[in-house]
Amino acid sequence: MLARSGRIASCLLLGIAVGAVGTVMHRSTPPWGLALGLAVVLAAGVFARAWEGWSGSLAFAAGWVGTVLALWQVGPGGDILVPALGGWGNVWILGGVVALGLPLMAPSRWFED
Repeated sequence: MLARSGRIASCLLLGIAVGAVGTVMHRSTPPWGLALGLAVVLAAGVFARAWEGWSGSLAFAAGWVGTVLALWQVGPGGDILVPALGGWGNVWILGGVVALGLPLMAPSRWFED
């Protein structure tokens, strides 16, 4: 039981890390920063699903969504990492949600040993 909770916590931390790095870097070199960020979200989501199943994938998604929503807010100095009216910001958030959903919708036989 302790090993399972550790894996779920690791998936949550992975979601936080991927969400933070992706949110900061998605506008770095348009469109390649965004494409790489979405590819990392998809790859990490597949990893979480293969490692711990649904619970790991949901923990990863919770970490990613929580981090992206926290960084979406206006900072104390008025800085914005994800502009509300910018096309890249909308693609990052909506594309990330789609990339999170794809591993959840994949058949479980893809992840069996």
